[in-house]
Amino acid sequence: MGLEIVPTGATLGAVVTGVDLAALDAAALGEIERAWDEHAVLAFPDQHLTEAEQAAFSRRLGPLERSLTQNNVGADPEIIVLSNMRDDGTLWAAESAHGLFLEGNNYWHTDSSYKRIPSKGSALAARVVPETGGETAFADMRAAWDALDPEMQAYLEDKSAVHSYAYSQGRVGGTEALSEAEWEALPPVEHPILRRHPATGRPALYIGRHASHIAGEDKRESRALLERLCANACRPPRVFVHRWRVGDLVLWDNRCVLHRGLGHPPDQPRHMTRTTLAGDGASNEWSLTA
Repeated sequence: MGLEIVPTGATLGAVVTGVDLAALDAAALGEIERAWDEHAVLAFPDQHLTEAEQAAFSRRLGPLERSLTQNNVGADPEIIVLSNMRDDGTLWAAESAHGLFLEGNNYWHTDSSYKRIPSKGSALAARVVPETGGETAFADMRAAWDALDPEMQAYLEDKSAVHSYAYSQGRVGGTEALSEAEWEALPPVEHPILRRHPATGRPALYIGRHASHIAGEDKRESRALLERLCANACRPPRVFVHRWRVGDLVLWDNRCVLHRGLGHPPDQPRHMTRTTLAGDGASNEWSLTA
């Protein structure tokens, strides 16, 4: 069978089969890139990539980004480990600093929006999955923008939001997972709320849990507006939920997609590895090629 791309039925997402991500030729890679621009989220079942193969595939889409903290970096600096498993196989307690650090992923967000140059995309691979729960949900911020009434679009089109990891993670806890130096490298940054995709030109809402408030607006009122926008955006038919199996890899576009983990019982292991595509921009201090 050749490469097959089947849309999920939501406004975003497609399942891609008939391809080996560890041995892509240029033509197949081109098809995947075009499908990614169109669908924003691509699920690749049963790939069973090694960490090195995951990193190699991701690098073909662009330079990779380093993690915000060394506490979740594997032996390879390109691999970000998202796991409730200790090295000895025991599980981190949900109320531990590490458990709370992971808990933040269960709220709608886009990876690295708290960085000066936010990330382009992410690829997540399933190594160990819980028996129940642990799915990842994805929300289409392109369709969310289209669904806004013209008055709200006009209000937001020239606004920026202040993104802050201290704000978002401070609401959850687990801030001890970062060192003082790592916190100092994460000052608040501003990004436009309306973001146009560089390949398609489609407008998208750029918000999520790291967006503290609208720059220049009342913090309390603008924060409430951002929360309403996010809640209204992340509804069917704009949401696709991926139920993981060991060996799956999912690639998503952080420029126009929010995502969140759906949680799982804390006594069940979940071990995932992520590669993050660095955002385009001059002197990106978070790029591993910088």
